[in-house]
Parts: sequence; structure tokens; C-alpha cells
Amino acid sequence: MPIYRTVASESFYIPRDFLQNVKICVIGCGAIGTTIAKAVDDFPEVEVTYLTDRSQECATRLQEHTKKVVYVPDIVPILGEIGLVAEAASQDAARYYVPLALSAGVDVLVMSVGVFQDEEFQADTYRLSKRKGAKIFIPSGAIGGIDALSSASMEEIDEVTLTTTKPPSAFGPSAYLESKGIIPSEIRVRTELFHGSAREAVKYFPQNINIAATISLAGVGFERTTIRIVCDPQVKTNEHNLRAKGKFGELDVVTRNLPSPRNPKTSYLAALSAISAIRKITGHMWVGV
Repeated sequence: MPIYRTVASESFYIPRDFLQNVKICVIGCGAIGTTIAKAVDDFPEVEVTYLTDRSQECATRLQEHTKKVVYVPDIVPILGEIGLVAEAASQDAARYYVPLALSAGVDVLVMSVGVFQDEEFQADTYRLSKRKGAKIFIPSGAIGGIDALSSASMEEIDEVTLTTTKPPSAFGPSAYLESKGIIPSEIRVRTELFHGSAREAVKYFPQNINIAATISLAGVGFERTTIRIVCDPQVKTNEHNLRAKGKFGELDVVTRNLPSPRNPKTSYLAALSAISAIRKITGHMWVGV
């Protein structure tokens, strides 16, 4: 079972096998999964990176261009030898693989954080992780300020608001937008697409607003976190403005992300946050917990 130690303001994380290399498994070879797999190829602490994806062609192609990636059609046979499962696919994938890994006592890193807006799934997953002694890691994703918000939540917080502004190309198909008769590619002026709770946001924009779920888990919850989603043809970056107010004072953080080179709908910083988390988990020091 992992050990956590806190010294002054710095936190140190000692992995289960801190004197040994670790094998990990990445779920999904989309923009984030591919970026993770290629990056950890250079991590001396990672011995093997197993990779599974619905597209065997994509996974095997990635395997051919990396040193440590090994494609597996099913992760069940390898659960006994890996130390971490990194989900980077979808909420549906998270619903399947997170409980599967935790049941085997394997730590998980979750990128499709929106899955935790389901209160029953969140509660079941938490109980399972406690029972099996496995950890759930949620990277900060495509925004700054998560560490400060998490610290502030130790006292009373009055309000948390996230305004996300993206160009039309960053929005994929959405049943919610279709029901409103909104087609992002046809938007010519700055337009608010959504204003409501984080719970509603992650439900209606599962591929674009996982960050809202991360903020909710770090702060005041899904119901009390307010989300605004804006489409602006004039912007070139994915912008997130996190504001919070409480006993700690006030927080106002703006992050302007460049899109991932592999997918304009994904912020590059989101992939980098996953890589950073894996570096910490497989290494010996964790700063900013």
C-alpha cells in the first residue's frame, strides 16, 4: 500500500515498489493516451507500458514507434503485474476499467474525471479503493489553481466559478447543443453555450469539461460549483478562468491552453498533467499535494 509523508509544506510520495521499476497500463491511444505512452518511454522508473484500445491498429502502430509499449487486447491477465492503470479514453472506459483495476488492488489515474459526477459511482469507487488499499489519482488537468482550491476547501468557501472559453473547433458533437439548435462551427460572435452547475456541465459536455469535475472534487462539490461555457471564434486557445472566494481570501487564475498537436479538442496541458502525475507516482517526490 502506498505511503504518504508530509514534511512542512512539501509532500513526499513513496510508491509501493520504490526500489523497483514499475509496469503501467494506459487505457486509450487518443491524443492524451498517445502523449503519455511516448513520454513515459523515457522514464527510467517505468519498465513496461501496456496499452489497450478499441482500435488495435492504433495501438499496434504506437507500439512500433516506442520502446516500452506493449499492446494488450485485455488487461485482466496483466493486472497482477502492474502498479498503475492510467485511464485516458472516455467516461465509459473509466466506468469499466477503474473498478476493475481497484478490485485487483491496482492504483488508478483517471483523466475522464466527469465520470465522478455520478454520485453512486463515486461512492462505490471510494469504498472499493479503501477496501482494496488502492489509490485514485486525479491530475490537475488543463488548469492552474487546483492545489490552492484544494487547500482553501479545508475552510469555508463561499463560491467557485469556472468560465471556459474555446474556439468553435474545440467543440465536438453534442446532443445538448443540438437540442438548443446550436452549431459551434457556425458561430461568428462570442456566445455563451452553457451556464449552470458542474454536475450538469459534465453531463452535457463530457469530452470538453472534465476540468469542471476536477474543480468540483477539489472544492465545494458538483452542485455548488458554477460553470460557464463560452464559444468565441476570435480566440485561439482554450481558456479557463477559475475564481473562488472564501475564508482563505480570493482566487483568480486564468490558464490559456494551446490545443494538443494530436487533437484540437484537447488542451496540451491536460496531457502534460497526466505525464507529470505519472512521473511523481513512479518517482520519489511529490510537490504541491
